[in-house]
Parts: sequence; C-alpha cells; structure tokens
Amino acid sequence: MNNQYWWQDRAWRIVQTNLREIDMADMDAGEYVRQLQDFNANTVIINTGGIAASYDSHLPFHARNRFLTGDSLKTVVRACQDAGIRVISRVDFSKVRTPLYEQHPEWAYVSPRGEIINYHGLIHMCFNSEYQQKYALDILREIIRDVDPDGLFLNMGGYSVALDYTRGYQGICQCENCRRRFREMFGLELPLADDPDDPVYQKYKEFQDLTVDEYYRNIKALIRQEKPELLFFPIDMLRGEIGTFFDGADRNNYMYKGSELLKLEKYSSPEKVASVTSVDFIDMWYRHAAVSPHEQELRLAQMLANGGFADFYQVGRLDNHHDRSAYAPLKKMFRYHRDHEEDYHANLSAAGVALICPWETYWNKGEQRFPAEYYGWYYLLTQQHYLFDCIRANALERLSLEKYHTVILPDIQNLSDACAAMLDDFAQAGGTVIATGETALWDARRKKRPNIGLQCLGVEKIGYVGRGYLSAYFEIGNSKAMFPRFAETDWIYLHDVYCYAAYRSGVRQHMRFIPPHRHSPPEDAYPTNITDYPAFTVNAFGKGQGVYVPWKPGADHYQYGFPHMGSFMADLLESVLGIERVTGNLPEVVEVEHTRRPDGSVDYVHLINYTGHSQRSYFRPVPIRGLVVELPWRKAPPRSARSMPRDKPVRFESGGGVLRLFVDELELFEAIRLD
Repeated sequence: MNNQYWWQDRAWRIVQTNLREIDMADMDAGEYVRQLQDFNANTVIINTGGIAASYDSHLPFHARNRFLTGDSLKTVVRACQDAGIRVISRVDFSKVRTPLYEQHPEWAYVSPRGEIINYHGLIHMCFNSEYQQKYALDILREIIRDVDPDGLFLNMGGYSVALDYTRGYQGICQCENCRRRFREMFGLELPLADDPDDPVYQKYKEFQDLTVDEYYRNIKALIRQEKPELLFFPIDMLRGEIGTFFDGADRNNYMYKGSELLKLEKYSSPEKVASVTSVDFIDMWYRHAAVSPHEQELRLAQMLANGGFADFYQVGRLDNHHDRSAYAPLKKMFRYHRDHEEDYHANLSAAGVALICPWETYWNKGEQRFPAEYYGWYYLLTQQHYLFDCIRANALERLSLEKYHTVILPDIQNLSDACAAMLDDFAQAGGTVIATGETALWDARRKKRPNIGLQCLGVEKIGYVGRGYLSAYFEIGNSKAMFPRFAETDWIYLHDVYCYAAYRSGVRQHMRFIPPHRHSPPEDAYPTNITDYPAFTVNAFGKGQGVYVPWKPGADHYQYGFPHMGSFMADLLESVLGIERVTGNLPEVVEVEHTRRPDGSVDYVHLINYTGHSQRSYFRPVPIRGLVVELPWRKAPPRSARSMPRDKPVRFESGGGVLRLFVDELELFEAIRLD
C-alpha cells in the first residue's frame, strides 16, 4: 500500500461529534480531548462550517455560530492534534439560513412544483448554484487556512439537496441554474419527473454524474493547492452509517447491517479507506435518545469482523450527552481495538463469492426499488456460512474479479454492457455466474434490452415476465437427488415473478413450472397444466458456467422466511453447484468471517452471535458452547491459534483441505488469530 498520506494503512478509531451551536458556548478544549481519550479515539469528526461556522469566519456569506463564547474551534483542533488525535472537519453546504437566502433567492433548490424547501428557517441550496459551486470553495479555503484540520468531510453533497428532512425526496431541481447548465451540456430542457424510461431523464442521470465528478475534482484541486496531505471524503475515504429508523423498519433495521455496509464500502472501492459508523440516536427525530447498548456493541463487532474500524457518531459533545447508556460497551470495543490495533488494519476477506448489490444502479431517488432479492441472498449466504464480499453493481467494471470463483447477481436489472462483457469473460475463464429474476434486462441507464445482456446464461430469448403470481409452483421431479433438503417435498412454491425464456441448445433445465391455478375451494385446488419451463438452468460456458434462476427466491426468503426459499437456494449452492462454505456445527444464528493480512502472513476468523436479536430488539446474546468451525484451508497449517478477546490458545486440527477450530464458548463475538 502507498503510505504517502496519513490516513493510509492506519487503524482508525473514529468518534464523530456533530456539535450543536450551543455546544460552543461553554466549550472546554481540555475536557473535549479527555472525553475522546477515554474512548481511545484517534480520529474525531467535528462539524465546522457551511450551515453554521463553528469558528470566527470572516466571509459575508458564511453564517457565524451565535454562541462562540467558549474555547475556540482552533484551540480545540490544536488540543486534539497535540494529543495525537486527527481532526476531520465536517462541512454541509446543502442549506443556508433565511437571511442569506433572502439576499440570494436564485441560489435555492426549486422543486417541480415550484417550491423551495424551508425547514425551520433553513433553505436548501441548489447544487448548481453559485453558493455551492463558488462560495463553498471559498469557505473550504478559509477552513483549511484558519482551522487547519487534517481532513474534510462533505456531508449531504451533490444532489442530496432534494431530500427534505421530513418529507423525503422532492424531485428534480427546476431552478434556473440547473436549467441553464443542463441546456448548455445537452441542448435539452430538464425533465420534470423521475421516469427511467424517458431518454431525457437518462441524460439527466448522466448530467448528475458529470457535474458531481467535476465538483469533487475542483475541491481536490483546491486541497492540492492549499494542503495536499488533507483527507477528503468522499474521494479518499468512504463511510457508511448504521442507523435505526421508524419508517420502513423491516427494510432498514435488519441485524446484519454493519457487516453488509462495511463489505459494500470496502470491496466496491478497495483503493479507498472504508469505514462504517454506528449512529447513536433513534432516527432523526430523537437525536438525544440512544439505541440499545447491545445493538451498538453488535455493530462494532460486525465492523471489526469484516476488516473495518471502531467508529461511532452522535449529536453533541460527549460530556453533555443526554443518553450515555451505550458508552460502556462502545468504550469496551474501542479499547479492544486499541489493544489489538496491529490486527485491524488493511485486512482483506478470504471470500471466494461476490454478491452484487443493485442499490446504486437502481434509480436512487424518485423511482427507487427496494432490493429484497439482494437482501434475501445476503441472509442466506450468512446463515449458511459462505464467505462472501458485497460489491455495488456500478463499481463492477473498474474492479478485478480474479479472487472470486462465484458471482451472484440477485435481480440486478440494470447492468452496463461493459459489466455484462466482464462477467461473460469471468465465466469463460472458469467462474460461475448466478443470475436471478430480471437481471441484465436493462442497461445501466435503464434502457430495455431486446434480450438478457449476459451470454453466459445461455438464454436465447426472454419472453413474457409474469408478475403478481400466486398459487404457482415448481415440480422437483427428476431433480430430487440434487435437493436433499426436499426429501419429503415434491413441489416448491413460487411467489410474484416468473420470467419465461427460451434457451439455447445444450442448456440444462431443471424442474418444471406449474403456473398459477385455483387454490379455492379445496375441491378445485389442483393444477391443470405443468409446463416445461424450468426453475433454474445451468449452461456450460468456456471453462465456467452460467446459472439462471428466472424468478426471485431471495426476495421471498427475505420478506417471509418460509422454508422453501432458503432450502432451494442452499441446495442450489451446495448440492447442485458444489460451492465451498464453512462447515462444522455452527448454527444459523452465528456469522463467520475469514480475513487475512494482504501479505497472507496472518489469518483471522471472527464469529458473531446473533441470539441477542429478537424481532427488532437487541438483548445480551445467549452463550453458545462447544462450537466446531471447519474452515476451507489451502495452505500450510498455522503454527498457533489464539483467541484475541480471551487472550488464550484455541485448539485446532488441520487436514484434508480443512482447518478445524474448537471454540469452547461464544458470547457476543470471538476473534481467532492464526499465525
């Protein structure tokens, strides 16, 4: 790794304190540092400017905090740096206070309804306005020169200005700045609606990408001019947030969120520092009420298990926070990370499976679809103890798939031509590509293809896509031997979507589709038609293969958890395709992760116990005793195995391509170092 900059090859322990204006009234730099040291933090993120300047700004368009009566921000920054704590300045240019807006109403975001967004005197600023494009850079220059932080963190950047704090996404900005710039670039008028089938809207998505990239380049140019060693988020670093929400709770508050987000950030952009922060508060409505301490501890265990850092975020200072109930377990995890810092930097997974996430290529504002198919596969892979990474679909074409033997595409509807060709090459060279549902029926800009975009699947032609199906099944028939979990089951139910397709000669087709039929009354509950359409196909392609599942078992597994879906996916991976996983006697409520140092000198096995999660609540997990972990192992046996949390040896055996670890007891998490 290139260690030219301070943030590279560093074991981070981050605390983010989003200071309220009143927190500067009695700010004590020494106490602020002592609180951070009590957390064993080595990096802090402090909101510095944009909405309100936390320092004595001299710019007329930068609203100064009214409560700058305690120690100055500059004093705080120096005190942190003197204590060995790096300081990253958080800035937010998405909003300004009403007096500044009244001077420059032309800077405001304007919705398709012709409305501005006014949240209690905060007016949303258009990304293409003079304020964001010019004056924001002046503010950054002043911060670099006057405050002298170690990094800059840009919050709510780009077109997120269309997101209202309370009402969500408000639509495509129609201000004159956007209209003029779009017209200059494409000779077109801005679309009014988020319509993925509209060619003009597709140009608008391109417009967003181009303008945001240019903006980031301008900021990086400023940094190179003023202080080249300064970190800039989101270019040098990526950082997700694990939050808890009231709306759509079953979609957002799932128990694997820390692991999933860390994998996405780390393996979609391996050239950047990746972290995920555990958000202290309950949604945005209750900034001063903390989530369960057990949930906080679980999140940090997930981050560490997947090669991340200890990272925590709250509103306000640590010394005056109104709900400190999670501090004790957080400090415990930060202390553990400090004690084992050399074991938690630059580690990479040993996974051979890549699970592709559609989130960033699904339209991420007005017409976003929830990727339930992706989450269902995530659950299944974790529960069945497969070692896997997560990669955003829009990052695929700039990455190498060399380390993987299997790529899973769970209903990745929007896939670029370059990505499709890359995946075909991967299969040609010996890899396995698994695609489900409507994968690759559209390109990256949501333009419908005449046929599925992946040659490796052996699909001759996609025909009708049936939706909203009920009372449909697959007859297992001659495929019974490949599905041992269905020894006493003859039919597997299908719910919602089936893609009718014609296949090329030589493609192996398995099971038979039973279309929807009458389910009531019981006297009439039987099918009258069993078709030759398959539940899945396997196509030999070069040295590898393409597997097509023309429906969405993952979505059903995620939403309902009935046994058919999980059993189908598990048997497909294990019995049909023979994809390697961690075995032993691990129950489904244990997550297992295998990481190693980049040079391969040390391996790490982490176990996480999820028995403390029940519905949407988190409790102290129930200890699990007598675990045996059988890890695929292709190199010489380790000399030693040691539990890092317990600081004692772990018994192990090696042979037959398996490393067997014996874990006496698993409480929340275990971390085993293999030398």
